[in-house]
Amino acid sequence: SRKLKEAVVSTQSTGTMDATPSFSWDNEFWELFHPGYREPPVTNPDLIATIYPKSKIIISLRDPIKRMQSAYQFFCAYHVYNCDTPVTPEKFHGLVVEAIDSFNKCRTTNTVRGCVYSTESHQLATHLYASIYSVYLKDWLAVFPRDQIYVVQFEEHIENQAHSFLKLCDFLEIERFDEVDLTEYIKTHLVRNSLKDSKRIPYMLPETISLLEGFFAPFLGQLVEMLGDEKWSWGRPTTSDDRL
Repeated sequence: SRKLKEAVVSTQSTGTMDATPSFSWDNEFWELFHPGYREPPVTNPDLIATIYPKSKIIISLRDPIKRMQSAYQFFCAYHVYNCDTPVTPEKFHGLVVEAIDSFNKCRTTNTVRGCVYSTESHQLATHLYASIYSVYLKDWLAVFPRDQIYVVQFEEHIENQAHSFLKLCDFLEIERFDEVDLTEYIKTHLVRNSLKDSKRIPYMLPETISLLEGFFAPFLGQLVEMLGDEKWSWGRPTTSDDRL
């Protein structure tokens, strides 16, 4: 553990890191700076690529439906969103229907990308828009070479964190940690979810899952095509949509 800490300190001098998850998708105020535009002409990837063109980008993606459930639970528990508590599968389903209806209404007058970024179609409670990964990833790939972007699957990282961290070291071109020390360090520094059971949805309604799988199918199909691996569907249905 001591050796690992020393290694961490020594590698920190080689660069600067930022771990703000929302940087990958959040462009909330773009409409204030570009009134009248249907889509944002400039996004976070554009800004970062202009200022730090040699940046290495790490993007962690989770099953989009499970991510939505987690976001709903988090925002309600910590009062980011004024929830009708207690949270229930039925209330979550109602919010999902509302979010999808809002997004589909936007699509009648705007592009898919425009609706993904449009704050008018955003619903904070479920964060539906933030789970449409392919649209955001396409913007990152438009300004950064593929070898500067590392996309990791959240579920695979959790399953074998030591292996995942070693692969990240390779991507960042820094010296690998000793695997034994790294494994021990991870065991003693586990971060556990402190959300109480009373703040969680005990299960998701089958109709909610079916509705969300239908909504995400074309976006997951696009993501699978972009990253060249079926694992990015998380075992859920995919379809092809030329309009994306």
